[in-house]
Amino acid sequence: MAELETPSFKELEREGWSAKAGDYDSFAGDITKGAVEPLLDAAGVRRGMEVLDVACGPGYVVAAAAERGAQAIGIDFSASMVAEARRRFPGVEFREGDAENLAFDSASFDAVLCAFGLLHIADPDKAIAEAFRVLRPGGRYAFSVWMGPDRHGYFSLVTEVMQAHAKLDVGLPPAPPMFRFSDPGECRSALGRAGFRSVAVSELPLVWRVGSAASVLEFLKRSSVRLGMTLDRQTAEARERVYRAVLVGAERFKKPNGYDVAWPAVLAVAEKP
Repeated sequence: MAELETPSFKELEREGWSAKAGDYDSFAGDITKGAVEPLLDAAGVRRGMEVLDVACGPGYVVAAAAERGAQAIGIDFSASMVAEARRRFPGVEFREGDAENLAFDSASFDAVLCAFGLLHIADPDKAIAEAFRVLRPGGRYAFSVWMGPDRHGYFSLVTEVMQAHAKLDVGLPPAPPMFRFSDPGECRSALGRAGFRSVAVSELPLVWRVGSAASVLEFLKRSSVRLGMTLDRQTAEARERVYRAVLVGAERFKKPNGYDVAWPAVLAVAEKP
C-alpha cells in the first residue's frame, strides 16, 4: 500500500478554518472587529479607491471599506469562509484566492489589507511580496497580528496550560513562527526587504469581554486552528486536563462585571514607492 501523504501546514490551516468558519463571528469575530477601522484608517481607505483584503475571513474589513465608498474585493483560501462572507455581505465581492499567489495584475490596487491573516500563511514573506506587487506606486499595505504571550492574556494562559498538560511534539508539519510579527522590528525588516518604505508600527489595545470562564474555553475549542491541530492529536485524558486547566486559569481575567481578556494586536502599515 502507498503511504498517505502528510498534509502541509497550509492544507491543515485551510481545513481548520473551513471547519470553523461558522463559529468565527461568535468568537474571534468579537475581537477582530476592533481592528477594522484602525486598519482602514492606516491605509487611508476612502471613496473611489480600489482595495484588496487578503485572508478576508467573514468579510468585516471588505464590508467596512465598501461602506466608505471604496471598490473592495476580499479573498480567502477557505471556500467556507468565502461562503460565510458572501452570506453576511451579499453586496460585496468575495473570491477564493491564495495570498502567496494573488490572481491580480501588478499595480491593481490603491490599498492592500490583511487582518490577522499573516499568522495563517505558510510563507508570509511571499504574501508580503505579493501585496507589494499588486499595489500601485504610493499605495499602502496594512496588516494586523496578535501580540505574543508575554503581552497577550489568552495566549499567555493557553501557552502555560499546553506546556504543563499537553504533548507538544505531535508530528505536525513545519510552520512559520506564530508570533514572528509580534516584534515591531521584524515587521519593519520584513516590509523593508519587500521594498516598502515609510513603515509605521503601533499597538491596538484590544480587550475581549465575556461573561464566563467557559467562554474562554469555548474559544479554544471552536476558534483556535493552530492550537486545535495540537489538541486534536492529544489523548482524551490530556485534552480534558487542558480544558480543566483553562477554566481554572481563566479566573485570572475575572472582573466585577465579567471577564476581560487582554487581546492586544500589532498594526503595521507601509507605502510602496
